[in-house]
Formats: sequence, C-alpha cells, structure tokens
Amino acid sequence: MNTLTKSALPLLGLVLLAGCKKELDTYYKPQDEAGFFNVGILGTTFNTTFATKYGPGKSIPITAAYNQTDGPATITVFQATKTDSAQVGSYPASGTFSQTFLTTTQAVPYTVPATYALNTAVRLDITLTFQNGAQRRRRITYTVAN
Repeated sequence: MNTLTKSALPLLGLVLLAGCKKELDTYYKPQDEAGFFNVGILGTTFNTTFATKYGPGKSIPITAAYNQTDGPATITVFQATKTDSAQVGSYPASGTFSQTFLTTTQAVPYTVPATYALNTAVRLDITLTFQNGAQRRRRITYTVAN
C-alpha cells in the first residue's frame, strides 16, 4: 500500500495542477519594440561622448541619430537637477539622411540655463518616441561651470 501511495502522489499532483486555471492580469499591455536611436556630437565622426562641464548660456551641440524607416515621431528633451525638473523642448522627428553615417540625423537645440549656479549637476534625458508608442531614451549629464 505504501508503494502505491508513493507512485500515485505525482499523478495526483499533475491532475490537481491541470485543473487550476490562472487568470492573467489585463491592466498592462506589452510595449511595441522601439527602433534605433542615439545622440552625439556631429562632426567628421559621430562622437557620443559629451563634455562633463558647460558654462551658463552655452549651447550644447546635440545631434540625434535614428532610422527614418523605424517610424520616429517626436524628440523630447527633459532637464533635471536636484531642485527642479522640466521639459525644455519637444521637436518633430524631421532630420535629413546622412550619407556619411548612413542614418538620419537631426540637430536638437539645447542651451545651458544661465540661471543655474556654478557646480549644479544637470541631467538631460533625450527621448525619441516612435509612431507605435515605443520610446528610446539617451542620457547626458554635465556640471555647470565657467
């Protein structure tokens, strides 16, 4: 009888598991896959390394690179410090194809606020939102300096 119980136990467990029906949560939706996106400084090469310090009022030469075939929609620039944060720009994705880099490039205007005190740490989040709702985000950090 002891052997019969031991051999029937796994079978009984399988029957019980098969009878359980788990409902899946429906309050979330998988996000569509995003396309290619990067930011850098455009020159003879596409340099993705930015300086760590910029002066107040200085323009940072940000260039967005993406594939037009991925269906880009908007480029958003969000700026944050320890004390405040704000969206500082939103631009339609309307770059031009670069034969040199074989991708679409677009200048993204950004100027360091003149009101920030020296040594303020600033984080920039540049987000490309695609037509299918997917997003790609790139981050730049710098310190306000002379």
